[in-house]
Amino acid sequence: MLPSRRAFALGAALLGGALVVPLGIAALHRARAERVEQPPAIPAAARGPTGVTTGLAEGEAGLSDGGASAHADGGTGLPADGGADAGVAPFEKPVWSEASRAATYGGLSSDACDRELKRRRIPHAVAARGAPLVDRPVRITGPLHGVAFRGDGVAKPRSTSVFDIADCRLVLALDDLAAFLATRGIAEVVHVSMHRPAPAGTAAPKPKKAQKAPAKRPAGRKTPKGAAKAAKKGAVAPKPPAPAPARPSQHALGLAIDVAAFVKTHGARLDVKTDWHGAIGAPPCGPGSEPKEPSPHAIELREIICAVHTSGLFNVVLTPNANEAHADHFHFDIKRDAHYFLLE
Repeated sequence: MLPSRRAFALGAALLGGALVVPLGIAALHRARAERVEQPPAIPAAARGPTGVTTGLAEGEAGLSDGGASAHADGGTGLPADGGADAGVAPFEKPVWSEASRAATYGGLSSDACDRELKRRRIPHAVAARGAPLVDRPVRITGPLHGVAFRGDGVAKPRSTSVFDIADCRLVLALDDLAAFLATRGIAEVVHVSMHRPAPAGTAAPKPKKAQKAPAKRPAGRKTPKGAAKAAKKGAVAPKPPAPAPARPSQHALGLAIDVAAFVKTHGARLDVKTDWHGAIGAPPCGPGSEPKEPSPHAIELREIICAVHTSGLFNVVLTPNANEAHADHFHFDIKRDAHYFLLE
């Protein structure tokens, strides 16, 4: 049986609009002596349709500052003890809207994204080669809000690896993510890859065009003779249309990151593979999301995942509960043409 539970509402607020997350998720046993102050309440006027504050003004130039923002106190963001018998708090799922972070960043033009990187003074360098399908390929060259992003495995060495390249829009989202992680005492994000080269024959997505209705034959005009007859014997058959190029993954577009671990300032490592303790098909958040082994690391990983998903920062959040392919990492991505959020 699981230890006695506490109900809590996790609030992560990054003042200046970086990431403000009010939510409730299932929490398991914490040390009885632990006591954390209640995070500041979010004014009702600032809440979006799902209770999530984006902090964005209208237009591309209205993005809030992710570089000089002050962070809310509270570390873990847990409120005072709600009692061992309080039960499971409801999990608030995000509802897609054009005001969400994922939609805002995904909708930025290339030039607007470049300007925002510079305005926030995010340390980066242009990646001149190695990622042909990435619209604005860059490399993160320093910590974001004190949080370093370090490639491991295929993603190292950092200065030359194509796996360390990211689209400008993903970097803006990672800047917000880093600001949130800093409030939890996390100093390093260890990732397996961001960009991954696409297979040969994969083409970059093109802007969608409005389809035109087929032209109608003028009234009273007859169909030419023989137009409907079969082709003459011996005529060359028309060539079949060429197969459509493969659709690139979000990794190929530089809009995804696979996170293997979070390292805290005191050296503790929250490892996805060894500390998640989930089950394929089980919900990562809300009722039924309790880890098989309710260790402090397993609980904290769920707090992070559920806060990030509820914030609407990424379109897709995948955990080891999704399938065997994600057994050792979390997958976060932005889809520029998607109108949904997905958590598995």
